[in-house]
Amino acid sequence: MKLLARWFSASVALFAVAAFTCPKTALADSYTILDLGDANARSIYGMDTAGDVVIYGNGCGTFGPCYTTFIDGVASSHSESAPDMVYDDGTPCTSTPAGFNAAKKVCNSGYVGLGTLFNANGNPNGAYIGSGDDFQFLHSGSADQVFLNSVGDFTWTDGSGEEIYEAIDTTVSTVPEPGNLMLVGTGLLLFTAAVRRRALRKTQTHKIY
Repeated sequence: MKLLARWFSASVALFAVAAFTCPKTALADSYTILDLGDANARSIYGMDTAGDVVIYGNGCGTFGPCYTTFIDGVASSHSESAPDMVYDDGTPCTSTPAGFNAAKKVCNSGYVGLGTLFNANGNPNGAYIGSGDDFQFLHSGSADQVFLNSVGDFTWTDGSGEEIYEAIDTTVSTVPEPGNLMLVGTGLLLFTAAVRRRALRKTQTHKIY
């Protein structure tokens, strides 16, 4: 029984080391592309952390300005004044990823959104998103305006096609979180302790007799 307890203790230790040191395979984010309508005489005003996009143009029933808020690609409200939203549009990037010729680029929380044309790497003109050296193609055309929030949602104006688009990050993470790994490790340690206590009791019982 002592041998079993020692073997299990070693197994727990190996599990803990493997769980925290083995590299996890990075999966590309998944995106849903939404068409927010004609870009003719309309432009993007901003986007918030929830992915809601405000488009500025004419047509609220008067000749004045009109702000239209899109939620999940659907126009949900119109206003003649800018809505009270906290915008999370990102900031201009300081560099361009290798192989891309970016006419527009925006960075936010490790994400990079690009509007490219005539790329040296041979990739088609259009909108891209990614980080480091890993970028995925979202849509062909151009990107005359680019906005990117901190959770990876990207919206842009395609001037060549006169259309406004939004890419919603729909990725569901499958990598175990450290908290979950700690719970599993704690449970295994408690089980090991119970096995060792049981082995100790049996040893003491044999000594009595």
